[in-house]
Amino acid sequence: MKHSREYLLPVGGLSLGKHDYKFVLDRAFFTMFEYSEIKNGNVEVDLLLNKQETMIELFFKIKGELEVACDRCADEFFEPIEGENEMILKFGETFEEESDEITIIPVLQHQFDISHLLYEYTILLLPLRKIHPEDAQGNSSCNPDVIERLNQMKHLETADPRWEALKNLKSKN
Repeated sequence: MKHSREYLLPVGGLSLGKHDYKFVLDRAFFTMFEYSEIKNGNVEVDLLLNKQETMIELFFKIKGELEVACDRCADEFFEPIEGENEMILKFGETFEEESDEITIIPVLQHQFDISHLLYEYTILLLPLRKIHPEDAQGNSSCNPDVIERLNQMKHLETADPRWEALKNLKSKN
């Protein structure tokens, strides 16, 4: 993964209290992650950072769209996403991930890279099944040529005679 200074939070010299940050995740952001299935997007992240004496609370609001491949026709389309996440950074001796929501960072650490958090939180907002949305008439907006080929292949499939023999055995019992 490549790094960008834009996603380094200055936690060391930050005054106590609340601080607002805004980030835009686009093609440049997603290409920092070498093995990412997402290569493009238009996502806005509002981050509210609340620094206290012994910890820092991070509240993420994420909204936008990611370019994904349709699970049905494999054409690219933009999938809308929206969600919220929270992370707590506690000050301690050494770096340690206590849980998904709590990370311990060294007291003397001056910066904290949130790029991996932004990436994970954004990707986790995608649905399990990514399919083109239907149009106003309720018809699929998938690539019609691919759908036609899939339908033709479905009709050409012939049953394997071994499975048919097994089905006959099951019906005799």
